[in-house]
Amino acid sequence: MHEVHESIPLSPLLRRSAVALCVVLGIILVIVCGFAAIVERDPAGYVGAVLSAILCFGLAAYMWKARVIITTDVDQVSIALSPGLRQVFRLRQVFRWDEVVSATAVHIGMGSGIGYRMTGPGMRVILASPGAGVRFRLHDGREISVATDRRDELIELAGRRAPDLQ
Repeated sequence: MHEVHESIPLSPLLRRSAVALCVVLGIILVIVCGFAAIVERDPAGYVGAVLSAILCFGLAAYMWKARVIITTDVDQVSIALSPGLRQVFRLRQVFRWDEVVSATAVHIGMGSGIGYRMTGPGMRVILASPGAGVRFRLHDGREISVATDRRDELIELAGRRAPDLQ
């Protein structure tokens, strides 16, 4: 049974910016590949234009749907970037409550980036939108941060579930 299950979409500003960047990049790549195909009279340029369009517009669609999923149960916490790629690229952090040493309230800013970031040795940030968040420190030295509006609930849950919480 899940105690906390939260699906956090990218903030509207980040989502629109990421999608706009992908679309503009796609248009530029299609123009460049198409121009090269016309000038060089090479059909491979047309294939490159089509593949560029598919890649960039597919990435734009992914960014529109991207979410951070936080799921907890009595044994563990799972924080994953979704949809789909979390299984392919292991963009997921799973840890047991008995590994947690501390759970502290933090503010996660834009400098952390969008999605899954490693910000230093053993430090990871999984971010959909900047703001209030929780930083979990584990016995092995790893730190995992996630931005969530439910940070007080997660910290309280850690207090009940993590036996070594400081």
